Amino acid sequence: MTNKKSIFIRGLLVGALLLPAASALADNTKYEGDHRWGNNHDDKWRDHHDRKDDHHGRREKHDYRRDVRHDNRGHHNKPEIRQDFKDVHNARNEVKSDRKELRGDYQELRKDRRNGASGDEIRGDLKEINKDRTELQHDQGTLQSARGELKTDLRKR
Repeated sequence: MTNKKSIFIRGLLVGALLLPAASALADNTKYEGDHRWGNNHDDKWRDHHDRKDDHHGRREKHDYRRDVRHDNRGHHNKPEIRQDFKDVHNARNEVKSDRKELRGDYQELRKDRRNGASGDEIRGDLKEINKDRTELQHDQGTLQSARGELKTDLRKR
């Protein structure tokens, strides 16, 4: 009798362990092609988008001619507008170089303070930083005015 009970309990234990694996194996087809990057997804996408009765009607209504309003957006023939673009570009480069120079001056000041430089040297670094700050502010103002001029000239077009 105990032999039958132990066989029965062992069978239940094996069944309980195999039940989740069996359901995962049976449900595997759901996840194989339904996730976003699977191979079946491409087939489903093609099936959906190759239909002629697509609700967007892209295949029948697409016009392959060039859209001249959008193709030439960044090109300007007027010399005044071209010069404004050059002015903005140059002003940006000036601001960029001023920031780089100011960053270098700050690093030099930190290095001098770390190494225990004299007060005169530190004051000289601070004067240089203040001079670079005012130059940066001036160049930022130039950039803003160049941008404003470009905007007004583009509106006049």
